[in-house]
Amino acid sequence: MPAFTSHFAAALAITAALTAPAIAAEPAACDSYVPAVTGGPLPPPESDTVVIRWLANANFEFGYKGKVYLFDAYFDRTPRSHALGFKAADVKKAEAIFVSHAHFDHISDIGAVARQTGAPVVGTPITAETAIKLGAPEKQIVIAKGGESLKYGDATVEAALAEHSTIQPGLVDIYASLYANDSPAYSEPEKSLRGYVQSLGTFDPRIIKEGTLAFGLTFPSGFKAVLVGSSGPITPGVRALAEKLGPVDVLIVAYQVHAVADTQISYTMPFIELFKPKLYLPAHHDAAPPTWVDLGIEPLFDRIRETMPATKFLAPLYRSPICVSAGGANRGAVVSFKY
Repeated sequence: MPAFTSHFAAALAITAALTAPAIAAEPAACDSYVPAVTGGPLPPPESDTVVIRWLANANFEFGYKGKVYLFDAYFDRTPRSHALGFKAADVKKAEAIFVSHAHFDHISDIGAVARQTGAPVVGTPITAETAIKLGAPEKQIVIAKGGESLKYGDATVEAALAEHSTIQPGLVDIYASLYANDSPAYSEPEKSLRGYVQSLGTFDPRIIKEGTLAFGLTFPSGFKAVLVGSSGPITPGVRALAEKLGPVDVLIVAYQVHAVADTQISYTMPFIELFKPKLYLPAHHDAAPPTWVDLGIEPLFDRIRETMPATKFLAPLYRSPICVSAGGANRGAVVSFKY
């Protein structure tokens, strides 16, 4: 090979090494389907990547600098829910657990998860009362009513009083009829298990206006994320959170429970417009037979693309790592997503 050719090849190799995509240097957590809360890999302290995983319903984990922060605790789900890939008994690690509200599909496994992790459990007074009844150690309970700023590991977490969504009379019956028409009848063991799981929470009506929290998560790099587990009307507390943190890097807002897309978009979209995120991730859009159906998120994404072109969006999959830059000029950009 002529000398100039080999020199040119060497120069190309050096250039390629210097300009290789960031994904090449990303932590092992970006290539693993194993949640950090069950012992999976975490970004090391030297990494400036946040690894986000959707763990079904409104459960999310955020892994950052060797620590993992868990939002909600509902893993051993009702019959015919889609397979998650692990059980509540497998959850062993969390720096802190933040519970949106005390409906069973956000809190049912909090007792076991709190005991196994030893992590503080943050929620409203109704959430705290329910968590203790479910076996969470009282010493781990942290009550928040909205307006608190809490520090756990590398994270500062702001709590805001939110409002739970409500639905019109008859909608649950319509969904039940749909399942009865389009799927096999439930067996007696399935009915029994469904009733048991649903009992692991409360339907206290105070949850609507007094028992629901939104959480804002901030890391020292400046990375900001907001999680809203139910898309009710925007409250003064949520608006104050947006004034303090917005625009944010990542916004996670529930997209449930209206099967008519335009109706549900009218509940979820105001949060996206308020927080102006770089990245939006949906939550709570998967089925909970025979009550909620899987919701198609494409109409919401189309609305975001049309009206907020600077906001990116991604459809998460159970346990798939979404790796997001936590600092620098690319803060909030998706580094990788393992399909």
